[in-house]
Amino acid sequence: MRSRPSQGLSLVELLLALALGLVVTLGLAQQYAGGRASASSLMEQADAQDSGRYALAFLRQSAAAAGNLGCNGRAVRLMSALNGDWGDLFEFNLPRPVQGFDYQGDGASTALDDWTPSLAPLPRQAGGGTVNALARGTGIRLGRLAPGADVVVFRRLQQPAFALAAGLAPDGDPVVQDSASGRLRAGDVAVVSNCEQAAMFRITRVAAAGPGQSVLRRASGSGPYDNDAGRSLSESGQGYGGADHGEGAQVAQAVTEIYFVGYGAGRREAGLWRRSGASRPVELVAGIVDLQVWAGVDEDRHDGFDGPNRYLPFSVLPARGSPSRSPAEGSLADDPVIRSISVAVTATSGEATRRFVQTLSLRNAW
Repeated sequence: MRSRPSQGLSLVELLLALALGLVVTLGLAQQYAGGRASASSLMEQADAQDSGRYALAFLRQSAAAAGNLGCNGRAVRLMSALNGDWGDLFEFNLPRPVQGFDYQGDGASTALDDWTPSLAPLPRQAGGGTVNALARGTGIRLGRLAPGADVVVFRRLQQPAFALAAGLAPDGDPVVQDSASGRLRAGDVAVVSNCEQAAMFRITRVAAAGPGQSVLRRASGSGPYDNDAGRSLSESGQGYGGADHGEGAQVAQAVTEIYFVGYGAGRREAGLWRRSGASRPVELVAGIVDLQVWAGVDEDRHDGFDGPNRYLPFSVLPARGSPSRSPAEGSLADDPVIRSISVAVTATSGEATRRFVQTLSLRNAW
């Protein structure tokens, strides 16, 4: 019996097989591409969410500590022994625990008056030098701020503080117990406080005073950040602590934290930046493109309710001792109390954009 000769595929069958294979391959490619796009989109959304959460965490931490002067939490009887007035000492203006600057420009420029109040008091780089700052080269560069974003400032005392090791006379130099977690240094601006009074001064020299103790010298000078030779550490003439030891009095460094949205040198991506104390600004979180801030105002501090009545942009709050800037917002007290702030942070990653809004309580409110 003869076998039938084997036959190959016809041209039509071959073309049909190639077409089917191509369709299957294209389908798999589209599915793969769609999967990658979906995964990339989810990753970008997750990155934007993480950036927003990190930014809020930094702001929340600073808001919680704002106004903390140790036992003297509400800044009662706080005085300055420096030459400059509080308004001239932006980095150390502790009577104002929180301060905001509302952007009202055209969305493209970053001039001082594009914000209300003006950014003129801000520690910044200008004309090749440093303005309103204790240390040179640490100011904020206006040209690197993101147009449209607000600026918010928090002030507090650095913790943990250093306990007084001996009683302090109003005209004396504080002697403190050294701390394993840090040291006070010459040039720092610090505050000595107890539960009745507090005074800000500048440390000019730190010297050993005994085992585990340091004396903080405070020589006078002529600059706004220098100690005033005619001022003591108490307006009432009362000392700090007892005759032999501090009895609850402490010394801590004054810290101002300035948050803004800006750009690094040569970078196109914006981020959340912070200038802390007398240090250079540093970027905290990349991908933050906007920051908006509103003040939770307690319009009647004597109504028995220590909470905000409404939230307003900082641009309509009156300057201390001046009338309200915006009649459209209603009548505000000359010195409204800010109990909390509301912040809105916008974060981006690739094509993903997320906006986060949160109310931050000021536990050490005015």
